[in-house]
Amino acid sequence: MTRVHPRRVAALVALGMMLSGTGCAYYNGVYNARQAIRRADALHLAGRDDSATTLYARAAEAAESVLRKRNADAWRAEALLLAGRGHALSGECAIGEERLQAYLSASEGLPIDKARARLALAQCDAQSRQFVSAEQRLAALDTSRDAMRDSVLMRDLRRLRVRVALSVGNVALAERVLESLGSEDAPWERIWAAVASTDWARAEALLLARAEAGDVRLALDDALAAAAQAGEAAMVDRVVQAYDNSPAPRSDRARLSLFAGDAYLQRGDSAQARARYARLVERLSSDTVPVRAAQGRIAQLDFAAIDSMAQIRPVLAASRPSARGDAAFDRLEASAALFLVLFESNDPSGAALYLAGEVARDSLRRTRLAHVAWRTLAQRWPDAPLAPRALYAAALLTPDSAPVLHAQLLARHPTSAMTLLLQGHGVVDAAQVRASDALLEGRWVIATRELADTLRVWRSVRNDARITPR
Repeated sequence: MTRVHPRRVAALVALGMMLSGTGCAYYNGVYNARQAIRRADALHLAGRDDSATTLYARAAEAAESVLRKRNADAWRAEALLLAGRGHALSGECAIGEERLQAYLSASEGLPIDKARARLALAQCDAQSRQFVSAEQRLAALDTSRDAMRDSVLMRDLRRLRVRVALSVGNVALAERVLESLGSEDAPWERIWAAVASTDWARAEALLLARAEAGDVRLALDDALAAAAQAGEAAMVDRVVQAYDNSPAPRSDRARLSLFAGDAYLQRGDSAQARARYARLVERLSSDTVPVRAAQGRIAQLDFAAIDSMAQIRPVLAASRPSARGDAAFDRLEASAALFLVLFESNDPSGAALYLAGEVARDSLRRTRLAHVAWRTLAQRWPDAPLAPRALYAAALLTPDSAPVLHAQLLARHPTSAMTLLLQGHGVVDAAQVRASDALLEGRWVIATRELADTLRVWRSVRNDARITPR
């Protein structure tokens, strides 16, 4: 009698179910979950865990659609594994652990899949700070022949084991496991440990050694971002300079150069940030994404220093040729254009000037321009419906001049809703407020249409000097 391989039997059963209506529905759910989790594993292997997390969640969702159906026994074991890993690796450990335990208690499943399920459970233990349980699972897996057959699984297992050991202060175990990781992963795990413990001197020494070798990984971005967040701008700058003189690819060196400027900017040192962005532009003057990003950041620093209406167009015109295409600069340009469209509108209701102040305050982060817009409204059209609101809003921005603005509000608009609010009565004239809101909404629709035309003109003229500032 000829013996048929069990996997072939399973494949024939799957094929039979695919040919039936309900079987096809089950198979599609499992197929979609498989595809999502394979892509997620590939992204995780490349170090792109943020993108992998989304796909792990998608795999869990597809597998759950199978588990919710009746008569899905032929696919239940695999769906439990896919759902369990997907939930666990996307951070949903409560339901992930339930699915993984159900899978492990079943008799079905390949030994390597059982090992993957146990590793996912250990990751959930570590996430919930159950380090003893996590280490027990990892230690058992580390000596498992089934796990040893998969080099990627063993790498993840030992990296997690290092982190668990360091979390409980077991440095000896961490060092022992690090030795088994190999020359590629061990240095980066040491860097992770130094960053996690905020030992910035050790982190810098380890990163400088990686720079000398020109070793660039996504973990480097994470380490530099963490150092910048901690205020270690000088350390970030030194590491970036070391990479700048390394054999690392030019594109990586350009991308990393942004970190130095961003670190100083995050610390509030705009002069040093500007110098680092300028250094990037000078060294890598070709039209690359990092250069445009640096030019865009320089434009933002220039714009943050303006204190008059007359400077807006010249600053944008000077930056536009090199910074356009950078998302941050494009947003700045659009917000500035909208501000000008509103500020220069001939609108006796005051709605356009009031909206210009809101754009300056909320989008451009220039309170001085907002104050100018609202004071201009109160002076140009003192009897406009929006004038009381402009005086009230301007007083909130400048406490020093608030008494003068409040006096103007009380004298010129004694019965307005803003005056009642200032006097502590609350806004009792709801009809007046609704009328003002309607004016603002109508003017906003008009302004956004005019903005599209303004940006079209700006972006169609190559030589911005031909656009005469008004």
